[in-house]
Amino acid sequence: MGIKKLASHLNLSIATVSRALNASAEVSAATRQRVLEAAAELGYSPNKAAESLRKGRIDTIGLMLPMRNPEENYTLSLFLTLADGIQTVLSKQQLDLAIYQSNSDEDELSRLRRIVERRQVDGLIVSGTRRHDPRLDYLAKQKFPFVAFGRSDSGGEHAWIDLDFEAAAEEAIARLVGFEHRRIAIGMPGQDAMQAHVYLKGYKRALKRFGLRFDPALALHDELSERGGYRVTEALLASSAPPTAIIFQSDCMAIGAYRKLSELGLRPGKDIAISGGVLTGEVPDYLSPRLTGFSITVRELGMRMAEAILARLPADGAQNHRPLIQEIWPLQLKARTSDASVAN
Repeated sequence: MGIKKLASHLNLSIATVSRALNASAEVSAATRQRVLEAAAELGYSPNKAAESLRKGRIDTIGLMLPMRNPEENYTLSLFLTLADGIQTVLSKQQLDLAIYQSNSDEDELSRLRRIVERRQVDGLIVSGTRRHDPRLDYLAKQKFPFVAFGRSDSGGEHAWIDLDFEAAAEEAIARLVGFEHRRIAIGMPGQDAMQAHVYLKGYKRALKRFGLRFDPALALHDELSERGGYRVTEALLASSAPPTAIIFQSDCMAIGAYRKLSELGLRPGKDIAISGGVLTGEVPDYLSPRLTGFSITVRELGMRMAEAILARLPADGAQNHRPLIQEIWPLQLKARTSDASVAN
């Protein structure tokens, strides 16, 4: 049933029924209740296309997942929970969430342009930020509402929420120094990932704090996957002066390290200390030994991201002058035994 038939059934004008359905103050509470009850009883379904044209928006927010290769599955557990948190807030505003993912830089930017040019969403949450990120520059140039999950040198002055990688790196180093480690390596994602730049900055600062020299040979970049962590560990342990401890940015890379150590007959937490960085799922709880790392309140983070993008949407078609949300999200240390070995 359309709005015309609903209005005829109620013996009201289409304009009155429309105002009642949209909670307009021009319609009395009694009339609005009457319209809502009839709509529910008769199974009225609004014409979303016409409604979108009238309101100038389509009531959908987009979430762009990080670009990934088939081997990079770390996004699955993290972003499904994040999306649940985002949708929890959006649903209260009767908004929907659309999720996008690409597997190359070119495809990612092309898709972003299509989303904006075809106005498929009202605003975007962009994740997997890079230090130099053409997506953010494009969105800023188009004056399209967006929030970045991660900082960037691109995009001008924009809204973002990022994880506290600096504090995590410093806490991981402090813990390892407490176990008498002095040769501590770091494994990070490549492809200009902004999180790697931030994590490396915290790593260098922590080394300096404890009087340790930064050695570029101990700071390696690779794929953000189990395979990437495997290759980082392989390269580090094959060097003439291998580290006694390795900190990773993500648990997926640490899982790859476990595999390489097993092949070499070495055990995490005994022969070499392993710190897993951001813990994105339940797998670290089932490794032996259990993986030390940092947990996130992912669902709550998603809810805050939804609030941040809602703050960027124009109110009733007016220009948005609300303050930008720029926040560092805390990480909580989960101390286990994978990094508890004492350096020889």
